[in-house]
Amino acid sequence: MKKRLITLMAATAIAAGSAWAQPGQSGMHGPQHMAMQEKQQKHQKKMKKRGMRSVFLIRHGLPHYSMILMKMWDNKKLALTPEQKMKLEAIRRETMKQVMEIAPKVKELRKKIVQAAKSGAKPETLYADVDKLASLKAQATKVQLACMAKTRAVLTPEQMKLIEKHVKHMRKKHHKKKHDK
Repeated sequence: MKKRLITLMAATAIAAGSAWAQPGQSGMHGPQHMAMQEKQQKHQKKMKKRGMRSVFLIRHGLPHYSMILMKMWDNKKLALTPEQKMKLEAIRRETMKQVMEIAPKVKELRKKIVQAAKSGAKPETLYADVDKLASLKAQATKVQLACMAKTRAVLTPEQMKLIEKHVKHMRKKHHKKKHDK
């Protein structure tokens, strides 16, 4: 199971990395963009199905601008310039790299704590690992916050309004879906 997860995470990282163009080229369009988006959606569904938890300390409320932009990459209303696309690609690459370094550590530590607790370990023997887990999740959240700030710096106020409108729409859609069950 551990090897399978690591392989899946590596494949996702490789897929994410291969979809980005070299500097000076825009690689997030057409069939390549759609394939990466489909892989990411499948990966998210698998993780949700397996009960995987977020690597972030704040699991709800902070928008993942990078993911949203990937879905809206060629949106004519958003109208990203080639220069913006290059900058956004670089931000996404760096963010994904950092998060992918943290994610397996979070998963492994969470698993260790859960197994030890279920096996009857004394709580005080787990406190150091709990603190380390919280620190790793905080680190991932800081990466996410930095990504948000860098993304905002690249986009115009009009583009940010469009992104925020999309985020609100998606939240309403998710909320409705959740309550329709």
